[in-house]
Amino acid sequence: MTRKKRVVGTAGHIDHGKTSLVKALTGVDTDRLPEEKRRGITIDLGFASWITDEYQIGFIDVPGHERFVKNMLAGIGGIDSVLLIVAADESVMPQTREHFSICRLLGIRTGVVAITKLDLVETEIIELVRLEVDEMVRGSFLEGKPMVPVSSTTLEGIDDLRAAIVESVASVRDRASTSRLFRLPIDRVFTMKGFGPVITGTTYSGRLPVDSEVEVLPGGERSRARAIQVHGEQRDAATAGERTSMNLPDIPLDHLRRGLLIAAPGTLRPSQIITAKLELLPDSKPLKEQTRVRVHHLSAEVLGTLRFVDQTPGELGGGGNAFVQLRLESPIAAVTGDHFVIRRYSPAFTIGGGVVLDAHLPKLSRGTRGELLQMLAEGSLRERAVLMAKFEGIRGISLESVQARTGMTAAALKPELRDLPQLAKVSDGRWIHQDAVVDFRHRAIEFLDRFFKANKMAVDVSKGEFVQKLIPYGADAALTNFLLGDLEGERIVAVRGDVLEIPGRSKSLGGSEGELARAIEGRFAGAGLQPPPVSEIIKTMTHKPKMIEGVIAFLVKQGKLIRLADGVYLHPLVLADARARMSEKKGQMLDVGQFKELFGLSRKIAIPLLELFDREGVTKRLGDARQVL
Repeated sequence: MTRKKRVVGTAGHIDHGKTSLVKALTGVDTDRLPEEKRRGITIDLGFASWITDEYQIGFIDVPGHERFVKNMLAGIGGIDSVLLIVAADESVMPQTREHFSICRLLGIRTGVVAITKLDLVETEIIELVRLEVDEMVRGSFLEGKPMVPVSSTTLEGIDDLRAAIVESVASVRDRASTSRLFRLPIDRVFTMKGFGPVITGTTYSGRLPVDSEVEVLPGGERSRARAIQVHGEQRDAATAGERTSMNLPDIPLDHLRRGLLIAAPGTLRPSQIITAKLELLPDSKPLKEQTRVRVHHLSAEVLGTLRFVDQTPGELGGGGNAFVQLRLESPIAAVTGDHFVIRRYSPAFTIGGGVVLDAHLPKLSRGTRGELLQMLAEGSLRERAVLMAKFEGIRGISLESVQARTGMTAAALKPELRDLPQLAKVSDGRWIHQDAVVDFRHRAIEFLDRFFKANKMAVDVSKGEFVQKLIPYGADAALTNFLLGDLEGERIVAVRGDVLEIPGRSKSLGGSEGELARAIEGRFAGAGLQPPPVSEIIKTMTHKPKMIEGVIAFLVKQGKLIRLADGVYLHPLVLADARARMSEKKGQMLDVGQFKELFGLSRKIAIPLLELFDREGVTKRLGDARQVL
């Protein structure tokens, strides 16, 4: 029988009986550290499991002491239901409230309240505790949920609590194991003799078969998942919703730590700028922009600052919410919809949290249009994909980038991204927003206008120069070809090999430039194989040197002059005559000296002319001589 997987996390004040209650429910003592045994408090995360006919329920026992709230946060991010524990002899305490606030900020949707130490108080006290808990949870996901008095010593109420827990997890949907990417946040690392490094965590989403290659983010080190266990049992795969341990033999133990994330290679991308919607707790002091905070995401804790990108003036009051960008000091691999918690840097206490809208947007400025931010927060996947493309401009988006941002598999995304009229298809799995395409056309027209005004005698523009000036650095051939093809389709340019021409642009010179071109062409035609150097033409003509050089370049592009070497040009009729004279020597061997003598050339002309004839197949070099072909 395949059981549904659920994870339940404890929450509550120190010494309210969380560990004892988990032991009463499962038979497992989750205090595993010697110091925990000695001090009698939970310092780090503990784990236990409970199997029912329908469910495989993993319990995460988290520490309640305020000094160890960060350890609590490392484990509670992947839970389905919370078991909020309140001791009958103390009622609601500071960490009760902080843990409850954290659960609410992390988007947990269901749970049960256990009133522990039932055997230590009178019935009237239990009712007073109920009233205080009712007041705390009013208007939250725990309002109206079961509140069960129990004793971990006498086991009174344990069966009722088990029934309430099963009822709470029954309202939770199965985690997506096929439509979501595999993600396993590491919350514990140790080594096993004969196996090497082992990590544990709650498989947050997706599925990973044993022996698959994995990537540890944000560093990117890779290994194979040589062995996978769930609650001590060998498995052929890690699946969403399970407490999982994984053997990673190829990564040194000291390279693994709590806060890293296991994923399939190349599916996720770490980032340090997180666009999010932030909520402050009602009792929080105002939070100023650029305040340094602790950001808790899944099992990671990183430092960072925040900037408001909506109309918030620079300070957010308690109970308020705002659109922000978190600027992190270390990267994390977050996706849209992830919840996070922020705590003051010092002293460390919880002040708020929120939800990730996009982990890969560029830096936004204050006052970003409200409708765009609202679309990020509430839009459909198709609407957000269009918005992603709009923000990315000419670079566009790829199926892989949308996958990394949303945490959805490529197979689940493809049907959603078909036939979006606002996007132009670059290639399979690559799109650009139509607005960016139109903007590129305008920029291309402006560039070409400036270029030909500055180069009046140019008949075309180098494709390389055009790409360098207008297309983002590092763009691949698919993007370049798409953009040039679009310009051709709009008759803005015509691609001719390595140059771009302007349809309808005249290829002849008029006025004084035309007269100068005819004069220069005549000089070279009359000079035969003794062409004048460009410097001599500049000296003997009254036109500006730049104009003369431009006309010569124009004549070369038109094929009316042939560039033999730097500063050396020949008229094509002269070259044709030289080829005809060489044909008379067909089959003969000529060295450089004989070639010079045949045409009466200087070495400066003879060598490049012979090399030209070699390239054209007029001659073939054999050692120091040439055979005339």
